[in-house]
Amino acid sequence: MYQKHFKELEKVLKDNLGHRGLEEAFIEGELRGAAESLLEGDTIFIVTGFVIKDAAVGETDGPIGAVSLAGALEQLGKKVFFITDIYSGKMLKKCADVRGVNAPIEIINHDINRCLSQDLLKIYKPSHIIAIERPGKAMDGKCYSMRGEDLSDIVPIMDTLFEEAVKMGITTIAIGDGGNEIGMGKFRPYVVKAVEKGETICASFASDFLIVAGVSNWGGHALAAGLSIIAQRNLLHNINIEIAMLRSLVEAGAVDGYTKKRTMTVDGLSLEENLKVFLALKDTVEDQVHLARNVHAQARI
Repeated sequence: MYQKHFKELEKVLKDNLGHRGLEEAFIEGELRGAAESLLEGDTIFIVTGFVIKDAAVGETDGPIGAVSLAGALEQLGKKVFFITDIYSGKMLKKCADVRGVNAPIEIINHDINRCLSQDLLKIYKPSHIIAIERPGKAMDGKCYSMRGEDLSDIVPIMDTLFEEAVKMGITTIAIGDGGNEIGMGKFRPYVVKAVEKGETICASFASDFLIVAGVSNWGGHALAAGLSIIAQRNLLHNINIEIAMLRSLVEAGAVDGYTKKRTMTVDGLSLEENLKVFLALKDTVEDQVHLARNVHAQARI
């Protein structure tokens, strides 16, 4: 009954994939599958934060999408836990406070090994683990930026957490925009073909569900929108909160991952361009919620 609106959400994401060269990496149905699976979940890990090496701080892409999704999940009664590193911990907290998200934040300062992964998964027993714009280990065991910079000497590698989750039957979801993020191994052939240095930088781990977006924040918003459509209630925040979330990141030190500057931009795209996508996703949700209410009202007559 909500297939049409998922198609509209996918159209928004696909229309903005051109500048990444990953149009062919978008497979329909991943967004809906992830949303339907999450709706049945109970405790969810969200892993985010992508360090910009030259600035030694996290970027503006990732935390906003992670907080947007966490807000939607909490409204649905789910338990959410964030996992990030020292480069994004402070800014993630400030962004979450703006949105009113209460999820605890686990800050990891080193590579997550098998023992720590097993401990975290056994203690919290998550039904799902989600990566949003998180550096993923390539085939050679290193993590890379889109430019091909080796980040392994600075970024805590968290792939093992996902690998151990698979062994325990925990559903994995990933959101990425370049090919070098955790989960993008699912679309490795597309990344190798379409992305510069794709053979080197492509992440090796393949998630159960993979949402490819022009900007990873948009993928987080889209998944929150998908949950809204299924639940038939608007779980997305308003535009003023969206602006305030980005401002909180910048004030906390976050930089644009493309320009490496502290500006109200994401991946080189202006605030206005980002808000246009956010509002398009939000409009789709509001249209579906309004339609569902009308159907229910007619059924009562």
